[in-house]
Amino acid sequence: MTTEPTESYLDVRGTRIRILRAGDGPPLLYLHGSGDPGRWLPVQGELAQSYDVIRPDHPGYGWSDEDRRIDTVHELAFFYLDLLDELGVERVSVLGSSLGGWIAADLATIEPGRVAHLVLVGATGLRVADSGQPDEFVLEPAAAIERTYADAEHRRLATEGMAALEADPAAMERYLRNRITTAHLAWNPYFHDPKLVHRLHRVTAPALVVWGSEDGLVPPEHGHRWTELLPGSRLEVVEGSGHLPHVEQPGVFLELVRPFLAR
Repeated sequence: MTTEPTESYLDVRGTRIRILRAGDGPPLLYLHGSGDPGRWLPVQGELAQSYDVIRPDHPGYGWSDEDRRIDTVHELAFFYLDLLDELGVERVSVLGSSLGGWIAADLATIEPGRVAHLVLVGATGLRVADSGQPDEFVLEPAAAIERTYADAEHRRLATEGMAALEADPAAMERYLRNRITTAHLAWNPYFHDPKLVHRLHRVTAPALVVWGSEDGLVPPEHGHRWTELLPGSRLEVVEGSGHLPHVEQPGVFLELVRPFLAR
């Protein structure tokens, strides 16, 4: 049985942030991707059986306030250090998916000693020439779903979810707001920071890089590049999964992540 979260709001330097949190144990900060709808995932509930899982909505996403002072992922990484200070969390393991992986890696370069473990799942943040990475800002919803999920059932559920947005003005507003914030942070240069490659040597935490073999949004070549740049990291490829292996194949994902976090 997975653990259900509590919802709360935290003021971080004048910005109100929504947080879902559950579990007891060492703290684990989960940083979501740009397309995350703000729901508590089954995999988070499973991890909450052993960890204090903290899942915020990024500023400008979901139910969190916008922070106009933040216009780069690097600044967003500093913001999360402020959030950890507000929570009284000194040392934390960080698990980031897609855009959240980029934030997680950047955070680990700023204050390496605060990060106990680093897990990157389909992380953006690096430019890999000729990888086939598409421009998600111009993809039609059907094409984006096809590139995100390898499994037919998850594609079907995502398609139904997109259709349901049209009947839910509040949800559609959040969806569009998320896309606007993502464009603000990651449109130019496209989903990477050319300076990040020169900071990753500072990361001291053990790093696990997890990728779906069929990731059509951020192709697996990016996973190999992360492991080239992160000291002491390793890459695990989840066969038959797309961009979100923790959603499509949570059992396989947990088999990789649980022993890593327990080290």
